[in-house]
Amino acid sequence: MKLPREIWLLTAAQVLFGCGFGLLSAVWPLYLRDLGANPQDIGIVFGAGNLVAVLWFIPAGYLADRIGRKPVITAAWLCAALGVVSFIPLTDWRGAFVGSALYWSGTAGLPLIIAYVTSTASREQLGRALGIVLGAYFAGNILGAPIAGVIAASFGFRVAIAVAAAFLIGSAALTFGLRAVPPHPERGPFRPPRTYWTLLALTPFAAMLSILALALLPVYLRDVAAVPLERLGVYVALVSVGATVLAVLAGRLADDIGAIPAVLGAAGLVTAACVLMALSGRSEPLVAFSALLLGATQAANPVVASAVERIIPRARAAFGYAIYQVAFALGFGAGGTVAGFLYDADPLLPFIATAALALPVATAVGVVIAREAS
Repeated sequence: MKLPREIWLLTAAQVLFGCGFGLLSAVWPLYLRDLGANPQDIGIVFGAGNLVAVLWFIPAGYLADRIGRKPVITAAWLCAALGVVSFIPLTDWRGAFVGSALYWSGTAGLPLIIAYVTSTASREQLGRALGIVLGAYFAGNILGAPIAGVIAASFGFRVAIAVAAAFLIGSAALTFGLRAVPPHPERGPFRPPRTYWTLLALTPFAAMLSILALALLPVYLRDVAAVPLERLGVYVALVSVGATVLAVLAGRLADDIGAIPAVLGAAGLVTAACVLMALSGRSEPLVAFSALLLGATQAANPVVASAVERIIPRARAAFGYAIYQVAFALGFGAGGTVAGFLYDADPLLPFIATAALALPVATAVGVVIAREAS
């Protein structure tokens, strides 16, 4: 069945956004360290930005359910671009708190993107559509991350960040071409079933695990694995290659045989990736394979999003996803901060903690989804 035009336009915007973030994520921790930050400082800046972003998710979802998703998505992505632009003139790492808050506030657009997809794709297409749109972001990472190290080594970190900002501006520009989807006329209180709230309680733990091994991965690759700066972006891109392929496969798997095998399979790959990375040392082939498998940390996102869609009323989808994203951002931001402290104690600890907790958390999520399905 053919997907609507809006899905492909949103996919293109996601590719550009992913290119920008691929560039940014590969050099941003090293840029902050170059400005005097240590791993704990980097983790705190990361976490603080996410905590500020939490303040915008529910208002953005509430507004999108009333005026439509398109204008709020565009505003969110322009905010993210402004945040990256603000990193360029920094002379001290403490100034990054403002840019981090602006950039991560732009992620308020993510639940709206999911809600937009649910409004334009049929339920039969939903898992595939979400897998393509969310996977497109990681496809952009694949294109952007490999050139990050080359640009940084040749021209400096500021130029690499400026190029990242240009990609984000282009991504926001594409959203102006999306068809405006009017808000659902139905109104009423937001009363999802108990399953939604149970899943919401587990979301921060899952979100923390999705970033714990990745937040300081560029620093680990540079300091422990001894990867040269000009090749560092290639390893970040490998994470995105894994995420792109596995997100699409997980979405298809969830549509074909159910969400539980997809979630547990992703968790098993995350565990294997973290164990292998901890044992890889400076063996570049093993580090590269581990980075590829680390993409599984993002593979379950379209699966869980699709499960949430089946729980909440469509008329309040943006608001429901916004609350879900608040829980996710709290865990995601905390995960970045915790990663900084763990890395400062021992660079292997973020991988060890993720490996220990991935399957237990995925099992808990699977039980909740299974109860809703029954």
